[in-house]
Amino acid sequence: MCEFLNAADRIGARLCRDALWSHNCCNWTADFMDSKGTLGHRALTGDLYDGTSGIALFLFRLANASGERIFRATAEAALRQAISKRPIRGPGLYAGGLGVFYGELEMHGEVDWKELSRQSEPDPAELDLISGSAGAIAVLLFAYARSSEQRLLDRAIEHGDLLLAQAHRSDEGSSWNTVRAKRHLTGFSHGVAGISWALLELYRATGEPRFLVTALDGFRYERAQFDATRGNWPDYRDDRIQFLNAWCHGAAGVGLSRLRAWQLLGESEMRSEASVALATTGQHVHSMGNFSLCHGASGNADVLISASRVFDDAALLAPVLSLASEALDRFERRRVPWPCGLAGTNELPDLMLGLAGIGHFYLRLADPALPTPLLIV
Repeated sequence: MCEFLNAADRIGARLCRDALWSHNCCNWTADFMDSKGTLGHRALTGDLYDGTSGIALFLFRLANASGERIFRATAEAALRQAISKRPIRGPGLYAGGLGVFYGELEMHGEVDWKELSRQSEPDPAELDLISGSAGAIAVLLFAYARSSEQRLLDRAIEHGDLLLAQAHRSDEGSSWNTVRAKRHLTGFSHGVAGISWALLELYRATGEPRFLVTALDGFRYERAQFDATRGNWPDYRDDRIQFLNAWCHGAAGVGLSRLRAWQLLGESEMRSEASVALATTGQHVHSMGNFSLCHGASGNADVLISASRVFDDAALLAPVLSLASEALDRFERRRVPWPCGLAGTNELPDLMLGLAGIGHFYLRLADPALPTPLLIV
């Protein structure tokens, strides 16, 4: 495991080397793709997904593991940069202002609770885990567990009731209109799995049956879309239905939602669906086109790390350990750029698409008890 911590250290050192400082804040620049598919280059925002708060989270946890002061100093400067950009539009966890509050909570243990409540107002146009109410519920419950501030739980309930009001109920189950697609999406980032998971966490916190009923009805919708031949759930975003296998879309993220559902409910159906999803994830973890957390090998492997702990099954780690060692040989030791989550670009520094997420994967291999950034509880 020392090998994996050393790998995380090297990635962290590169991020610190490349940081651009101004007074007591720091930032990075990176390639990006705009809504028209055009590549450009810019300074990072404060987001958890591809901004400075995500890098700060990785460097902070790396500092705790390694004791290196430069990691902590850079983490604090990156977080200050993110905080300086508040308010950030949207109530989302990964792409929105609440991800910055989450990073601040992780690093400092508290935030301005009143300001967190104020900046987490529900938006009927934003419902999913990435940028909407499902992600807001996760952060608000995380904060409520650490503060007992009733206003935070009340705000989380507002988001939950919005999700219930916006649910489309059919013979197949409950689903949500989150992004433009042929049908309502399955999956964790923009789809039913992430929203149903958030409602389950809200049920756990409140005991309100309405959240449990809709969460289970969401899982029923995904069950109706399941393709048994592929062991996977479809991605409806394009005209041609695809079957991704990633945290964001497909078996890995769906499996993570069912894994947590089994922890919370103990229902055999949840464990069975998790097992199917994890088997698909393990079979394909070596064939991903990039190494990112969002839709690459690190994210799929991270899900398997979580599953190995929940199920107490070391066999689930076998493909993860081989992947990690093989990737160090292919990229790190040969000084070949890590393949990040945006095709046709240089290495990216951020958490969900780039180096900070890859480093976090190796950090979790060194210490599997470390919380995953892919499931905030």
